Amino acid sequence: MTSIQLDHVTVVRNKAELITDISLTIGSGEFLALIGPSGSGKTTLLRAIAGLDEVERGDVLYDGVPVNDLTPSQRDIAMVFQDNALIPFRNVRKNVAFPLEMHRVKKPEIDDRVMAESRAMALDRFLTRMPRELGAGHQQLVQAARALVRRPDALLLDEPLARVDPIRRDSMRREIKMLADGYGVTTVYATNDPAEAMALGDRIAMIDGGKLRQVGTPDDLYQRPLDTVVAGFIGLPSMAFMDGELSDRQVRVSAGSLVVEKQGRTGKVIVGVRPHEWEVVETAGLVGTVMSVEELGDRAYVTVDLAGDQVTVQVDDLGPKQGETIQLWARRPHLFTTSGHALR
Repeated sequence: MTSIQLDHVTVVRNKAELITDISLTIGSGEFLALIGPSGSGKTTLLRAIAGLDEVERGDVLYDGVPVNDLTPSQRDIAMVFQDNALIPFRNVRKNVAFPLEMHRVKKPEIDDRVMAESRAMALDRFLTRMPRELGAGHQQLVQAARALVRRPDALLLDEPLARVDPIRRDSMRREIKMLADGYGVTTVYATNDPAEAMALGDRIAMIDGGKLRQVGTPDDLYQRPLDTVVAGFIGLPSMAFMDGELSDRQVRVSAGSLVVEKQGRTGKVIVGVRPHEWEVVETAGLVGTVMSVEELGDRAYVTVDLAGDQVTVQVDDLGPKQGETIQLWARRPHLFTTSGHALR
């Protein structure tokens, strides 16, 4: 399979930089989750890899060879778009078969490969239906099957499950992951869903404002975010931030003090705590008032006001009720400079 390298890539459209100086290597057979908020540049980056958007500066390389001058059809890459890109006058079978027909594959092999992909995507009972007769989720599954039936060297997916209902989305992303792993195809999967990125990616690359913020394993970005942008985006509910004053092994926030690892510095900092890192305690904690409780069956998320700082706390039982006063202790506060960079 193909390795993909972006070497200081910048993409400009209408004199505006959509992607700025991104360098990133995606290993052969790797499944990379590309994450960021809407408008962050995810789609533009995929289009640059596929050759659909021109690179202003830098190089896109496949297996170490620059491909900037190659057209999309000359790159052995398949792309699945967020919006419906099916051929409206061809049924599901013919949509999936289309790329094989274009490459003049013999009909018996086309039939075998279309049926194999259709079964893998649970589409075999929809083969005679037209795109307009399918729901959004099944339309996107057809797109994925059409991309994978080619057995491309690389697969680019642009928020392919954005229009799918949550229950179906879980099973579909497992199917896509298993198929990509089974073929060993190099995959870049763009999403704005942190849970999806964490579940799918061998590594995650986060971009924001057209710039690369951090690349690493899901655990790297979750446990060791490089800045408050990454820390606040990875994880649902997101990390809560509070202004703090650091001195030796304590950090003072509005509601009291928390113990932290020795930093060798003092001064103003930003303190971040994820919902599961809070612990409800009986004494010696930060005193707060429960503002709301969100019950989710096996757990609950409690919003607590700590002297003006609002934080979300994960509890595994019925927990406190709205209006109650509780005490909290943070097991592992994350510390950032006032400009947002992580302290180690």
